[in-house]
Parts: sequence; C-alpha cells; structure tokens
Amino acid sequence: MSKPKEYSSMTKDKLMTYTFVALLILAIVSAILWSGVTDASPSGFKMNLGLEVALISLIAVGVAVGIDVLFNKLISDSPLNIMSAAVFGLIVALSYSLGVPAMAAGQASDVAPIGLLTAPSAFVYVALISMVGMVVFKKVQGLAGRKFVNPAAAAKFVVLLPFITTVFLAKDHFETFKLDLTGGFGVPHLAGGIGNSVVGGNGLASFANYLQQCYSNPGIAIGTPYPDVNQIMILQKFHGWVGGASSLAVIIVGIALFAVARRYIKWRVTLTYFVGIAIMSAIMSLAYADADFTTRLMFEVFIGSSIFLGFFMATDPASTPLTYTGQVIFGAGLAVLTVLIQTYMNFFGGSLLALLVMNLTVPSLDKIGKLKPTTESKEPKLPKAKAFPAEKVKETQCIRCGACMRVCCHKLSPIMIKQSFDKMDFDTLGKLHADYCTGCGHCTFVCPARIDLRKSVLQAKSAMREQ
Repeated sequence: MSKPKEYSSMTKDKLMTYTFVALLILAIVSAILWSGVTDASPSGFKMNLGLEVALISLIAVGVAVGIDVLFNKLISDSPLNIMSAAVFGLIVALSYSLGVPAMAAGQASDVAPIGLLTAPSAFVYVALISMVGMVVFKKVQGLAGRKFVNPAAAAKFVVLLPFITTVFLAKDHFETFKLDLTGGFGVPHLAGGIGNSVVGGNGLASFANYLQQCYSNPGIAIGTPYPDVNQIMILQKFHGWVGGASSLAVIIVGIALFAVARRYIKWRVTLTYFVGIAIMSAIMSLAYADADFTTRLMFEVFIGSSIFLGFFMATDPASTPLTYTGQVIFGAGLAVLTVLIQTYMNFFGGSLLALLVMNLTVPSLDKIGKLKPTTESKEPKLPKAKAFPAEKVKETQCIRCGACMRVCCHKLSPIMIKQSFDKMDFDTLGKLHADYCTGCGHCTFVCPARIDLRKSVLQAKSAMREQ
C-alpha cells in the first residue's frame, strides 16, 4: 500500500455533498409548506403542490445523474460526477416556478405560464431544462476548460425563451390589482413599471396588495384578509421559485452551508449582492418618493428568485470570479442589474438574466484584485490536515474555488499559473511571477480537486528559466 498523503479534509465530492444536503432540506421545507395546496392545470389535472415539488426534484436529479452516467459510459474521458450532477438537478428543480398565483386561481386559462407552472407540463419542462443544462452547459461547455455561464440559469432561460412574453415578461407583471369586493378577483390597473404608481400608499392598488394576491395561498376563502405582506415574503410564499418558498429557510440553510465550507464558497458574492439590493432599493425609493420603502425592499430581497439565487446560484464557483475584489464587483453588478431589470422590464425573475450577464464578465473580473506576488515568505493559516490513502486520491477538474490563492506563501495565483503553463503562455507566466515559487505545497494541500498545483507551478518555473 502506498504511503498516505495529507491534504485538507475538504474534497470536491464532500463540498457537493454538503451542498446537496442543503438543497435537499430546502426541497423538503418547500414540499411541506405547499402540501396543503392543490394545484390545477388548465386541462383540469389536479395534484397536491407539495407532491409536485417532490416529483420535479426527483425528475430533475434523475435526468441529471442519468446523463452523467451515460456520458461516462459512452465517452472514455468523461468523468463520473454523480454528486455534482445531483446538485445541478436540485438547483434546476428549486429554481423552477410552481403554483398558480392566488389572483388567477379558479380562472380557466390556456395561457402558457399557467400550464408551465402546473403538473403535468411542469414535469416535462423541468426534465428538458435538466437535460439541456447537463448536455450543453455542463458537458459541452466544460470542454472549453471552464463554464462561462451558470448551467442551470442558462438552460432555464434557453428552454423557456419561446415563452418570454408570457413567462419572463408576463402581462400581469405590468399591472397591479385593485380588490374586487364583489367577485373576489383582481381588476387590472396599469402600472407601467415598479415606480411610484405601484409602490406606495395607493390603497387597494398598491404593490403590497399585488404581492399579497400573487403569493398568498390560492385556496384562501373569498373575503378572508390576506396575511401581512412581510410575513408572506419572508416566511411562506405559495407561488414562484420552489427554493424560495420560505426566504427564512433559505437564509438559515445558506448561512449554515457557508459556515461549514466557508473557505471554498464565495460568500462575498452573496453578501455584496444583498447589500447592493438594499442600496438600490433605497435609491429607487427616493427616486419615486415611495410611501412604503419596506415593500420595495421586501420584494427585491425576498422574491423567491432573488433569495435563492443569491445563496445557491450566484456563488457557483465555476462561473464566478476567483479574486475577492472580482467577487465583490460581481455581486454589486448583479444587484444593480437585478433591480433595474425588475423595475423597468417588469421581469420579476430579473436576477436570472442579471446572473447570465454578469457571468460573461468573469474573465475580466478574474484579472482584478490578484494579490501582489512577493519574494518574501509569509506562512498562512491552513485548515486541519487529514491523511488520505494515495490510491484514493482522485484528481478532478478545477472548481475555481480560489482556495489555492489564499494560502500561497508568496501571494501567487497557482491555478492561473497552471492554466498559463498548460497553454505555454510564457508572457502571462512572467506577469504571474511563477519564478517566485519555493515549493511549499500549500496550494496542493487545500485544493478540493486534488490537483498537484505545486508540481505545475514548479514546472512552470523551470520552463521559464529555460526560455
């Protein structure tokens, strides 16, 4: 038996397992919260909404894992990443919108969004998003050496793009609703953007009333007062992204995951994103002289797409910046675009489009905020070591967590040096000062993908001397 090797206890599979458990908890919470609601499709098909959550989760994960196994069997160099595929599948399920808005409950409709939000159509589209995401945005995109856009967000956008005017830009998003005390249904009132005519003291035509009618239990008896809008947005929503059914649950589970895997999760993106959302909400509130700033803030922060995406999609290591400064800029840009898109396009899931746009800026953001290399050596604080049998040390593709960049004695960027060396890009290697490496091996020690970064950097250093 080979001599055991010591590494940080965190591995890619362990990180994916922690993430999967966090997502599974949210799926269970959403299923329980929605178990008391019966969803009806335009065709008359009825199903318990909690059961729908469970089924779309099983379908999305099953399709994702199945495709991962299939690729592994058919393509020799396609690695088997079951936990990564399972995490992807759950993100697809939890970022899908289910539940008919309370304002539309009981109304016969063949409008596309109603059909897409209910079973059995929802099952088909979730499976399709999972398939497209795995094949196109994980497997094929991965051939480029990295993922340029979030696979789940990109797949959802592409698959539902034909319904852009009814799903992403639904006509109801351009309206607020007065309460019809006789019929119990909403009467449209043109809003023209989330401006002063929507958010503020407009009585029954206020945006708060719109949110109550949109996210309340659709089975609520006519004439029964809606729950407080803050309670709805924070504790329990009955429509929208499955993962955002309870904003409080997302916050608790998300923070717990960050605490467990803080060195490997880009929590700075999340923090900057929500701070940015709050600042943008304040700016918009001042611009439109809102009578109720709280309602605008509740909407921007706690809408299901925003709260879930902020914790579990915006932090995707593969499609976000490596450097701390880049992560802060990424989170701030995501916040600004989210609020602008939701305010002026009435795209209530504006964070999805904002994420895809910001993903495209990552190659540029990676160049911002790199630590300045130095010949002086400073010993960093390392995580606790764990011995692994050499035969069980499996190298996987870099997940772009950036951990190697925080532990280098000389403040180098080991993963960037490796990538440049693989391309034999000596100009970049010179700028990254690969020649400063003294071979401490801290980068290899903390790498969850078990890439031998020390070896690559030393090889780059040797190659530079031969030039």
